[in-house]
Amino acid sequence: MSGAINGANSITIKVTKLAKDSQYQQLVKLVKTAEESPARFVRLADRYAVPFTIVAIVIALAAWWWSGNPVRIAEVLVVASPCPLILAAPIAMVSGMSRASRNGIVVKTGTVLEKLANAKTGAFDKTGTITNGQLAVGEIIPASDSNFSHDQLLQLVASAESESSHILARSLVDYAKKQAVSLSPVQDLQEVTGKGITATVDGYQMKIGKLSFVDPDGKQAILSSTAVYIEINGQYAGAVTFVDHIRPEARQTMNALRKMGVTNLMMLTGDQAAFAKEVAKQVGITDVKTNLLPQGKIAALKAIPLDQHPVFMVGDGVNDAPSFVTADVGIAMGAHGATAASESASVVIIRDDLSRIAKIVEIAKDTIKIAKQAVLIGIAICIILMLVACTGILPAFVGAMFQEVIDTVSILWALKARKVKLD
Repeated sequence: MSGAINGANSITIKVTKLAKDSQYQQLVKLVKTAEESPARFVRLADRYAVPFTIVAIVIALAAWWWSGNPVRIAEVLVVASPCPLILAAPIAMVSGMSRASRNGIVVKTGTVLEKLANAKTGAFDKTGTITNGQLAVGEIIPASDSNFSHDQLLQLVASAESESSHILARSLVDYAKKQAVSLSPVQDLQEVTGKGITATVDGYQMKIGKLSFVDPDGKQAILSSTAVYIEINGQYAGAVTFVDHIRPEARQTMNALRKMGVTNLMMLTGDQAAFAKEVAKQVGITDVKTNLLPQGKIAALKAIPLDQHPVFMVGDGVNDAPSFVTADVGIAMGAHGATAASESASVVIIRDDLSRIAKIVEIAKDTIKIAKQAVLIGIAICIILMLVACTGILPAFVGAMFQEVIDTVSILWALKARKVKLD
């Protein structure tokens, strides 16, 4: 409707970008959306309205019957303030979202806070989420029967990957530039989502990507580390391995989430099983699903039992965007992630810090707890004052003044959700 994402082919395009289209303005849009979207808990708070109204009418009629004075009806109803129902929950939600923003987290709607407060399952992408995503080239490994040297293989692969948007491609090209490798023009580049690329470089027909893509017959052994495999002119030519580092805060984050009730932790990744399971083991995740295309991640999320919902999905890439929509809450690591992912997510982590995931769950729990307290405290004070008004010692004029006190107490209590705890 207002933009496009290039999917499979390499293109050259000249773009003129307006200020309103900047990433900063996209975050501003998230905040505006948050202001305009009511939280589901606010609607739940409305459920208190019917029983509260019935109680107020019963007390008023009982006071009239007991005293024989119809004025008691007015004296009782004037303190039956509906403001705790109208004001307390929304103010608590906005306060919680304000607290989140001060911790480097943009929350789209108050509904998100309610879902996160009750979350039971957390699903995580691996590269760029649990790991820092700053992959470095480990080794260039020519095939034993290949006619290409180490340097030739690097030059061809880096050239082919120079127009790919994949994170491994960026790391490979950066490495080649540091090695002062001269890159050749690329022709006929095609990107096969979740598998790899095909391209022509210096007359060589190349396939680069997963081993199942490069060597579908399974003649080559899979490497134990993250790697891209290379086929040149129909023959297996070697591989390039990559080293990624687990975020130092990853294990602590998983432990914190478990303590807050998110007991079902999953890793959903497109990487091979051996390396992904090793990463999961180090951070404390036991449920690992590997070699997943975007459709596979969606299927994995849909397969989660209902008693393990709500579910949140954490990722940073374009291919995580569909998963964000499928999960109850999508959380984008937006510091270095793709704009498309940030747009699809309900929560955007501005800081490049995985511990923010545990922080937003903590904020959500505090916010929902305070919102409920604010509503119930307001209702409790109203009922007490109505009972006092039954005796006739609380004139209607004084009762009207007390109504403002009830509103103030509810609002002040709801504002507790804004208390800032910066980590």
